[in-house]
Amino acid sequence: MVVDITTDVFGSQTPNCRSVPTTAVVECQPMTWHDLIREAREARGLSQAKLARAVGVSQAIIGKIELKQVETSKALRAIIDFLDLDPAQFPASAFGSPWLSGPDVGHKAVSESVPPEFALDPAYWAMAAGLVGDIPLYAAAEGGAGNILIERDAIGQEKRPHELQGVKNGYAILIVGESMVPEFEPGDTLYINPKLPVLPNTSCVFYSNKNDEPTATVKRYLSDKGDAWLVRQHHPPRDFELDRLEWATRHRIVSKKLR
Repeated sequence: MVVDITTDVFGSQTPNCRSVPTTAVVECQPMTWHDLIREAREARGLSQAKLARAVGVSQAIIGKIELKQVETSKALRAIIDFLDLDPAQFPASAFGSPWLSGPDVGHKAVSESVPPEFALDPAYWAMAAGLVGDIPLYAAAEGGAGNILIERDAIGQEKRPHELQGVKNGYAILIVGESMVPEFEPGDTLYINPKLPVLPNTSCVFYSNKNDEPTATVKRYLSDKGDAWLVRQHHPPRDFELDRLEWATRHRIVSKKLR
């Protein structure tokens, strides 16, 4: 792009040509946010590699930014902080967020475009993450020798109990079998929290990895015997061991609903 800057002179010194180009500016490009990064880095005597290490990215990312090969960068906030730049000099689009017009530096972000109303509700994100709302209900069938077969697909939904509020991947099982009577009876619904640690003298669902079918057993965990779990059933009463390699997965039962 060529810009002509002209001068008009009036009066006795008017030249023969009233409009004469005196200066030509060739390829005048405005400074971009990429240039701000490069100049700040060079002013501090930093190589691209040193800046990259300081903000936890690869040198290639810094290089692409300075060559203007990218329009957004997730690393931009860290770079701005490290180089002590003014975040107001950077466009919203550079930060890669469609909802913010300024960087969230020092918790001072200015919003020009407001996210959808539903996205402002924490309950929406909790629902999306599986932390609230109904939980899946799975059916069980007799599997022999005190074991049960868990249906692979949920047969319905259960209202989330208090014990599973905010728990991701919580679920329920409609139990069969009498080995844990009177603690759990056939037809009871068991609520499971797979995130809780298994403690001694807590009832759990143990899952076997031996069979193709999802095989489980409900027992009270007593202790760790090294290569086995010591467990207890109530009917008939007996304590015995489950092979730890075969029954590696254990999920805590946190409550029940009577049939």
